[in-house]
Amino acid sequence: MRRALGPAPRRLLATGGLVNAGLATSSVFVALFFYVASGSVTEMALYSIGRYAGLIVMSLVVVRAFPGSSPRRLFRAGLVLSAAFYGALIFLGRSAGTLAGPLGIFNGAALGTYWFGANTLTYDVLAPDERGHYYGWNFAVLSVLNVLMPLTAGFVIARVGGLSGYVAVFAIALASFVAAFVSARGLADTPGVGGVSLGEAFRFPFQRAEWGRMWVALALRGFKQASGSIGLVLLVAMATHSGRDQGEFAAMASLAGVGTSLFAGRLRTEWRPVGMWVGAVGFAAATLLLFLHIDFHVLLVYAFITGLIYPGLMVPLASVVLETIAVDPEAAVLRGSYVLSREIAANVGRLVAVGLLLVLLAVSSPSQAVLAVLTVAALLQLVVAHLGKAAQQARLSAAGG
Repeated sequence: MRRALGPAPRRLLATGGLVNAGLATSSVFVALFFYVASGSVTEMALYSIGRYAGLIVMSLVVVRAFPGSSPRRLFRAGLVLSAAFYGALIFLGRSAGTLAGPLGIFNGAALGTYWFGANTLTYDVLAPDERGHYYGWNFAVLSVLNVLMPLTAGFVIARVGGLSGYVAVFAIALASFVAAFVSARGLADTPGVGGVSLGEAFRFPFQRAEWGRMWVALALRGFKQASGSIGLVLLVAMATHSGRDQGEFAAMASLAGVGTSLFAGRLRTEWRPVGMWVGAVGFAAATLLLFLHIDFHVLLVYAFITGLIYPGLMVPLASVVLETIAVDPEAAVLRGSYVLSREIAANVGRLVAVGLLLVLLAVSSPSQAVLAVLTVAALLQLVVAHLGKAAQQARLSAAGG
């Protein structure tokens, strides 16, 4: 019988919810802000490249310069830096459009600090039989926030108008990060990651076949995340030229995923591979819609189908990643190296997606470039499902043996 979440996971879920409220309010609109402020798709892409590069670099800095810092301290430090990023956007206004790359790096550094602390803390506080339940609730809460907050942000932008509307949205995000910083005082205070070997983090995928599969799966999922966060924003912008419609699109995808996330989090272990394959195949099939015709109504249908089906892959995969780490007898000592390896994988995938988009933008129209990258991302999710299933079966075989 699946046990209820304990106090530490519940506190982490609540505090992470405040962080996700800020990200859900603003993440779509930050990239769009650079597009509106500069009038350039390239600046929007440069912001994303800077952001993902900053994530990798800051993860490396954290493990080398702050090995004794507890995950909770890193969690809170990341929130301070994130608040500073949004404060900078509010202060700079339209001038931020010419600083897309540097501001992206700064935001990546902030998120790199936060996510390193958050991912390590998640590993530390979750018992093995809490992982699926926790991720189901986490993605369900995230889906609800991704319904409410983008709609709110879109309404604010439409109501206030112009770049001032974006500034108002960034102020809401900043307030969410401040609230999360206060709430994070009650998080579990677990030990620092210690002296993490960078070489070990880079060697992990080659030394452990199980982790090598997860590393590739995380990179391919990162490719999908980046292609969607830029490509879909561009498609909606070209179809509607409306900030409110951006919010409606994001809300539609997330509303569809609330129930699926909870259901996927409760899947029995032996059914996880089925969930992952349903999520991957459904996501790939939905992408075919974009080749029929692109207008806002088609995009909403695409958002609904992918939002409904993709948690089938995303939620079980998150549990499999933690379980793949946990079976290492030295996991408690090497957890920082695993988290670093995980961050490198996800952000390498994201950088490859943005780089591919930039190359295609140079030789084709924006809509063709975006469709090509989204198609590649959809096909790669089939590989993710295969790798996730292989990792799950390897773990079950080892447990049975």
